Amino acid sequence: MRSLLSRHPDTLFVGGGDGTLHTLLQSGLPDNCPVIMAPLGTANVLSYHLRGKKDLSVYSARERLFPVSIRLGEFGGRFFVLMAGIGFDGRAAEKTLPRIKKFFGSPAYLLAALSAFVAGLGKPASLSFSSGGGSPEIVRTYWAVLRRFPIYFPPFPTEAPSGIPDRAFRLDIFTGTNRRNLCLFLLGTMLGKTGESWYRTSLPVEEIRIQGPCSGQMDGETVRYSTGRFSVSDRRITLLFTEKGLRRSGILPGTKRGVSVPSGGPLSFV
Repeated sequence: MRSLLSRHPDTLFVGGGDGTLHTLLQSGLPDNCPVIMAPLGTANVLSYHLRGKKDLSVYSARERLFPVSIRLGEFGGRFFVLMAGIGFDGRAAEKTLPRIKKFFGSPAYLLAALSAFVAGLGKPASLSFSSGGGSPEIVRTYWAVLRRFPIYFPPFPTEAPSGIPDRAFRLDIFTGTNRRNLCLFLLGTMLGKTGESWYRTSLPVEEIRIQGPCSGQMDGETVRYSTGRFSVSDRRITLLFTEKGLRRSGILPGTKRGVSVPSGGPLSFV
C-alpha cells in the first residue's frame, strides 16, 4: 500500500469484493483518493450500491462517476464501510470456506448460513445502545446487524431510502429465541417488516456496546469481537458512484433520468 500511494494516484481501481476493500481499509487507504470497485468478488455488495446494479459488467465509458465521502464504522481500531454482523452471520461467515466460495460463488454464503442454522443459534450477545437520545437499552440477541449503507443486500432492505447518515447506523436486531423465530425474522427482513410478529427491531443508533467474546463479521470478513464499542469514525473513504448508484443508495432520492447531478465533489450529505 505504501508503494502504491507513493505514486500519488488520482483514483484507485480495486478489483475484488467487499472483503478486498475491507482489507485495504486496515492498511491505511487514504480518504482523499477516490475508489472505484471492479466487482470481481463473491457477493460484491458494495459494488451493487456504487453502480446500482448487480451484474458483473465493467463500468461504461458513458457512465458519469461522482465522488462521495463516507465515514467508516469502527470497532476496536478495525474499520468497515458496509456493515458489521454480530452473532449468527458471524458464525455463517466462519463456515464460508474459500474453496467453497470459489466453486459455488455467492450461493456459498447461503450454504454456510444453512449450516449455521442447522448447528443452532449459538450463544446470545449482550448489546447496549440508545436511540433518539433516550436512556440506554440493553438486549440479548442471537443476531444483530449494523448497517452504514441504507440497504444490506441481501436480505435487509431499507425502510426509507434517505441516504447514508453521517453519524449513525441502522441497527437490525433479531428478538427471537429459536430457529422458527429466525425463519420469520428472515422472511420479515426480505419483506421489509418489523415488529413482534416478525421478531425484528430496526432503529437508528449512534453507538453500540457489546459484551464479548462473540462471533461476527465486518464487510463479510470473519472477526471475533471482545468487549468494546461500535461507533462511526472520523475516518472517511471516498467512493465513486454512478448516477444510478446515487439513487439506489438514497443519496439523491427522487432523482430522475436526465436531471443533472453535482459533479464537484465530494458530495455532502446528512
